[in-house]
Amino acid sequence: MVDLLLRDLDPLLNERIRRVAVARGWTREYTCIALLEQGLFASELEVRSGFQNPEVDALADAIAALQALPDAKGV
Repeated sequence: MVDLLLRDLDPLLNERIRRVAVARGWTREYTCIALLEQGLFASELEVRSGFQNPEVDALADAIAALQALPDAKGV
């Protein structure tokens, strides 16, 4: 994995990252990677205008399978 180096980070942004790391029990490095991935996924969603067809089909199949499960009664 490539090292991640963030220079000249806004102090408020740095504090927000620190708070997420503390709340999740993650290292700052892992937190930065996780937040970067989440932001990337959100940006890709905006650019692509949603899921691609294979993803939509897989999601629809998964939802249908979950709906077909019997209700958990008495649990």
